[in-house]
Amino acid sequence: MDDKLYKIMQIEQWKLELLEQESTIKMDKRKAEAERECLNVKMERMVFKVDMLRHRVQLLKEGISQDDKDIILPMVNDYPNISI
Repeated sequence: MDDKLYKIMQIEQWKLELLEQESTIKMDKRKAEAERECLNVKMERMVFKVDMLRHRVQLLKEGISQDDKDIILPMVNDYPNISI
């Protein structure tokens, strides 16, 4: 009887270890997903900045005055939340 009880306890211990491993894996996966999302947001911000700067350069090439450029397109630095 003791042998059977010991085996049951071993199985329960093994189940607990597997649950802990599963929990760790899920946390790591969620961390990686959050980091990926953060990188995606940073990339989108960078793309926005690049687009604004390209538009400003195009307006400069077309001879648009600085005052008109400031009215047409915002300065990228005017957006403090958009950082790289």
